[in-house]
Parts: sequence; C-alpha cells; structure tokens
Amino acid sequence: MAQAFHFWRILRVGLIYVFWAVGVVTVIHAVIPIGCIFAAGRAGEDLFAQRCLHRFARMVLRAAVMLGVIELTVDCAERLERPGPMVVVANHPTMLDATLIVALTPQIDNVVEKSWADAPIVGDLTRKADYLRNDSVRTVIAEAARRLHAGRRLLIFPEGSRSPIGALHPFRRGAASIALSSGCDPIPVVIRCEPPIGLKGKAWYDIPRDTPKMSVSVGDPISLASVIEGGDSRGMAARKVNTVLRDHFLRELNYADA
Repeated sequence: MAQAFHFWRILRVGLIYVFWAVGVVTVIHAVIPIGCIFAAGRAGEDLFAQRCLHRFARMVLRAAVMLGVIELTVDCAERLERPGPMVVVANHPTMLDATLIVALTPQIDNVVEKSWADAPIVGDLTRKADYLRNDSVRTVIAEAARRLHAGRRLLIFPEGSRSPIGALHPFRRGAASIALSSGCDPIPVVIRCEPPIGLKGKAWYDIPRDTPKMSVSVGDPISLASVIEGGDSRGMAARKVNTVLRDHFLRELNYADA
C-alpha cells in the first residue's frame, strides 16, 4: 500500500512538470503573441509577458497544492506588492523557487544563468519576458540598475545554483552590487522546504515519502545606509552588503556558516 501511494505521488509530481512545460509553451507561443495584439500601446511585450507568467505561476502553485504535491504557506507577501523598484534576494532550495516568487509579483525581472537561458523552454521564456542573461557581470549590473531606476522589480538568487541540503552556497556579490548601483535596499525572501524536493542533481521522480512543506517569508528591506560607510570603496561596500545578506539567511534558516 505504501509503495502504491508513493507511486501515485510520483505521478502527481510528473503531472505538475508536464502542466508547467505545456503551459509555458502555450503562454509563450500563443497567449502572449495574441494578447500583445490587443494590449498594443499599453505596455511592452516583456511586461505583458511577465504579467502572463505571473498568472500562470499562480495556476501552477494552486495545482501543486490541490494535488498534494506540496503544502505551502506565505508570510508577508504584501511587502512584494509595494510600489516602486525592488531588489528581491532569495535562497534557492528547490526547482519551484522562481515560480513561487513570480506568482507573488505581477512584474519581476529574473537574472537567469547562461546554461538555463540556452535551455529549451526556459530559453524561450527568458527571451519573451526579457529576463537578464548572466553572461557578463558588469552588463547584468548595469542593465539591472537601469531597469530598477525605471521602477521595475528584480529577482536574484545570489547562490547562483540550488542550495545544498541544510546549507547555503557562498553568495556571489552580484545582488549586493546591483542594490548599491540602484540605491535599492534589498528585500530578503527566505524559502524553506522540508523534506526537500527538486534538489540539484536529483531526478524529478526522486521525491520524499512525506509531502514537502514549503514556506516563503518576505522580510523587511535591509538598509544599505546601516551597512556601508562613507569611506568604503565600491568593492568594500559590496562585500559588506553581501556578508550581511548571507548572515541574514543563515540566521533565519538556523544554518551554521560553512
């Protein structure tokens, strides 16, 4: 009986993956092109695409919860709905993390690793939504700052890859540099998943016996002014902000520093 139930859980996880893949392809190649015809002049194609992906991400999460693939709680989501530019910084324990945050924000630009930006489906999604490819650190920082100055939101995973179990990878300084270049206090979003699912290097069907409990907690912005000093060089300031960010996540997740 237990084995049959676990097989049924694997089937449900597979259904969510298929729903996501088919849905993204449909949104990219049908919904967005048709919608842009009627939305012409009201917003750029990239912003329209991001709104469509926001609605679709909400559908994916509802389906995942309804099918019992995950249990989900979200705290202080209203902090992501405030007007104005925003640098959203999150840890990255699962495959669902970007979908979670896209579902919470009608507009958000993602920084996408080159390997993912060149992959099938995700590559098309990246181009349609005009997400930032992480090909060049300087280019990404400059373009991210430009978009933030225009009032847009940005999501970045400073680990650059999915987290190891019970720990964090070292944080790259891109998120700190973008926050400093734009003058936006970074907003930490802590994601938890227990037991873990969608880990890096694991097959999609390698899932735990128990239903993963996922939680998203949106923190208050971390004040740049409280971290940096007037005499700090740009590099020193970025290192300080990066350390404060990582320490925040380590503390919230109750992880020991590696």
